[in-house]
Amino acid sequence: MLKLAGELIEGQLADHIARLDAHTYEAFSILRTGEYYVGYMVGNTISISVTVNRLIAVPLIVSRDMTVDRICIYVQVAGAAGKKARLGIYNNGTNLYPGTLLLDAGEVAIDSTGIKAITINQALTKGVYWLAIVCNDGNLDIKGIANIFLAPPLSIHDVYHHVSNGQWYVAHSYAALPDPFTAGGTLTYGSFLVPVRVASLD
Repeated sequence: MLKLAGELIEGQLADHIARLDAHTYEAFSILRTGEYYVGYMVGNTISISVTVNRLIAVPLIVSRDMTVDRICIYVQVAGAAGKKARLGIYNNGTNLYPGTLLLDAGEVAIDSTGIKAITINQALTKGVYWLAIVCNDGNLDIKGIANIFLAPPLSIHDVYHHVSNGQWYVAHSYAALPDPFTAGGTLTYGSFLVPVRVASLD
């Protein structure tokens, strides 16, 4: 009888260990491949005007290892003919500030509306990254988030605690992305959307 009870307990323990993931699973790690992903950012999507020659970095919180195969923006008001935007990914640096350049993904045309995507093949391990954009035309609007209700975990914008910061920016004459991200950036509320598309969960 004791042997049977011991075997039963061992079986229950093994079953509990096998099911441990159900007790510790992070909701944000449940992702669908083939879809665009912006991390933890949730809020009201709006059209945000772009400032020319301003390098902007928005946070991407990666809750599990993955490979992404697209990086994009959504142009809502087009720029002038022939104008471009450059997109990329930075590693996280010190104190939630963009650090070294992980990927300069190249350029997209911004002289028409809609999704402007670049094909990439970038593995991302669990952690914080920064999605970057710089444009050579300030006469366009890109889809973004006005009031962020969840992360990014940057801070509160003002003493009234009613707007969350969502991006760093620095002056940068349109060119290849700097490595590392330029120091001395300004933290501001709202956020452009620079989604990446999940190709695989690694």
